[in-house]
Amino acid sequence: MIEAIFGLAGVLVGSFITVFKDMWTYRRDRWKEGSYSAIRLISILEVYADRCIDVVQDDGTIYGQPAGRWDDGQEYAEAQEKTPDPLDYPDDIGWRSLDEDLVHRAVALPNKARRTNRYIGASFEFASLPYYEDYFDARQEGYARLGAEALEIVVELRRRFRISANSGIHMATEWDPASFLQERIKKFDTERAELEARRVERAKEAAT
Repeated sequence: MIEAIFGLAGVLVGSFITVFKDMWTYRRDRWKEGSYSAIRLISILEVYADRCIDVVQDDGTIYGQPAGRWDDGQEYAEAQEKTPDPLDYPDDIGWRSLDEDLVHRAVALPNKARRTNRYIGASFEFASLPYYEDYFDARQEGYARLGAEALEIVVELRRRFRISANSGIHMATEWDPASFLQERIKKFDTERAELEARRVERAKEAAT
């Protein structure tokens, strides 16, 4: 009887060890796949954010002067930076090994970019010469938001997979891409809020 009990216990212990080993191997492989996928995404998103920053800094001028000139000599603002193509992720990213929320945010970015481009195109129709302010404001704000979202995903990927290696360029200045983009977004939000406040105030004055 005792021998049977010990035999059963041995079988149970052996089974537990096998299951534990299989679970550990699965979690290790999933972590490795997730870490590799995170590194791939970080590289792609940081490049995309850099291209967004190029667009945000483009106001259609060169050294403060309108970049375009018609044959009659009239100057006008002309975009100097091409907007980046919507993200097209490679096939080797293991999406199932990543957090569902991050996956959703990452795969949503290309569609957000397409909607942003449609909005920018519509803004051009209502922009006025020579600086096309509405058009460039739409470009700068739209890509500031896209770039900021890309960098927020990067930060979260680094945190979750403990990726400390920095792929950015080490510079003597305190340049911070994320802060730069957030400041631009704040600028547009502030201007929009002030415009709305003035509109409300005028509506109140008209009603009295």
